[in-house]
Amino acid sequence: MERARLLNFTSDLISARVLDDPAEVPIVGAGIVVNVAPTRAFTSGSQRSILPALSSTILRQGTVAGEKLIVLTIESPAVQEAQLVHRGWTNFYDSQFGSPVLLKSPQDRLGTVELNCADILGITDNAIGTSRFEVRANLWFSPAGTDCGIHNRHDFIEVHTQVLGRGRMQKFMSENEDTLYEDQLLSPGNTNPTPFCIGVGGTFHYPWHQYHADTDCVWLAVEYHRI
Repeated sequence: MERARLLNFTSDLISARVLDDPAEVPIVGAGIVVNVAPTRAFTSGSQRSILPALSSTILRQGTVAGEKLIVLTIESPAVQEAQLVHRGWTNFYDSQFGSPVLLKSPQDRLGTVELNCADILGITDNAIGTSRFEVRANLWFSPAGTDCGIHNRHDFIEVHTQVLGRGRMQKFMSENEDTLYEDQLLSPGNTNPTPFCIGVGGTFHYPWHQYHADTDCVWLAVEYHRI
């Protein structure tokens, strides 16, 4: 049965809703549609097209169908740091001196999906296999030129979708910016092609990586936490 609800980080700047089991739901105006399910979704306009698992597109006046989708609507094309703080976003680095500005919206829980990790990650071992995962989502903001922090530890699978501005997901050989070896460029409506992690010994292993904001940026993070 089709269900829809607004996510808890919806505001007058960016509206976000999750659609569960939508069947040809119309998109009014323009929206970024993110397929957060491990199964393919479909968009329809003059013809029906596949929206692959963990991918996104911008849809105008079309319809969507699938298992679990997020639809983001931009209410204000220019978003400023002070506006987001006023709406309850918090600084991930807790305003530490010299730290980057990395604002995080409230996080919402979107229910569960069943992931075959070999299919989703490409490289895994039998210790993970197919499992139920809780899906969580939130928005992030950083101003132009921000390096958001090189790290390699997560206990979940994550993907990122660009909402406003232009940024990039970057991979490094070590915790040193001079060891950059891959840039994945993101413009509004793009999701990084695949999760960065591999599955080894029942856990998720990430390369050193970070988000970099080329302009003032808002992006969506979708996390998959194994149950």
